[in-house]
Amino acid sequence: MKPAPEQSFAEATDLSGRLINATNFVLDHWWLWLLLGAGLWLFLRIRRQHELLGSLDERCEAAFADIDALLAERHALIGNLVETVKGFAGQEHRVLKDVIDARARAMESAGNARMEAETQIGQSLISLFAVTENYPALASSTHFSELRAELTRMEDRITAGRRFYNLSVEELNAVRRAFPGNLVARATTIGRHDKFTLGERRAEFAEPVKVGF
Repeated sequence: MKPAPEQSFAEATDLSGRLINATNFVLDHWWLWLLLGAGLWLFLRIRRQHELLGSLDERCEAAFADIDALLAERHALIGNLVETVKGFAGQEHRVLKDVIDARARAMESAGNARMEAETQIGQSLISLFAVTENYPALASSTHFSELRAELTRMEDRITAGRRFYNLSVEELNAVRRAFPGNLVARATTIGRHDKFTLGERRAEFAEPVKVGF
């Protein structure tokens, strides 16, 4: 009786048969691989959108903080300005009161009302500077001139900061509205930002200047 011939590794493991079966499975279930590919693409897209939203959210927060700090500095300068003007032109009760009231409203407001209040501060300062022209001693005061120059520089910085913040908010909102950013935004804690909204965080700053007439 002759011994059975030894089988090769390929024959013992039936590699060719297994390869044929695997190929047939792939061909028969081609739609499954399309679904897996689409799922992988969607996962990677959502991950990139999440990273983008997080980056834009941090940019908005940073721009928000810059504006907030600038406005706090402006409010402090306004307090010094009011006291300086009062020393030279204390009888200008209405103009001084307008500045103080505008500052108080800005400190207490939120949302769109805050933006309007900050705009009103600028308008009241213009009126105040117009009145000071009637007081040569005040106009020639070094301290008053320095305060006015510093406020002018502050307004320029606030305008630039607000422009950058609003552009950042527009970019963030655009991503939030598009797919799949809208799904990512709903499923995460990434907050919504409104243009030039300073919210209730202003409460931590100094109280409005109190000037008695």
